[in-house]
Amino acid sequence: MKKATMSAKPTYLGLLNAITVGEARGYRLLSAWAGKTNNRGLATVLNFVAIRENEHAAVFEKRLCELGYTVRKTASEKFDAHLEYVNSDVSDSDKFAKVLGLEGELAGRGDASRPDPFANLFADESIDPQTGALLGRYIAEERDSGRRLTDACNKLQVVSDNNRDDELLLQGIAERLDRLTATIEKFKAARQ
Repeated sequence: MKKATMSAKPTYLGLLNAITVGEARGYRLLSAWAGKTNNRGLATVLNFVAIRENEHAAVFEKRLCELGYTVRKTASEKFDAHLEYVNSDVSDSDKFAKVLGLEGELAGRGDASRPDPFANLFADESIDPQTGALLGRYIAEERDSGRRLTDACNKLQVVSDNNRDDELLLQGIAERLDRLTATIEKFKAARQ
């Protein structure tokens, strides 16, 4: 971050920078995943959240500029690995688990046993009103995005469970048909 003419460096610059970089990465990940999935409903959710992530990156970068600073981008092997993963042919359920940490029946969002990642964002009492307003909107939208992604993941799980049930049913029918065919063959052989 580059300092411009200001009386004192804001203590929350690192927070603004981290949000800017993280949201820009979120945009790239979700956009890539949306382009790769064959599930149109999931692609819609991923695109919506990606657009929101991109907007967050832009407004927080703008706020840094207004304060006289620029974004400091850092390399991230984890991000690079996740980007490669969402561009792969693994299932969307696997992508939810590996990239977003969401899997199976998800009680996670809103679960009191899980810490709220946004709980301490306003701990710095020196945050100015304009930055505070951006943070408030950011928190509300991030929580909504989390709910949307969790719902999309749960829908995938329901479809997966239904497909598994259908596969078991079909397997049972196939096994019964095989036994019936074997019985018919025995009757045919006995009649000859």
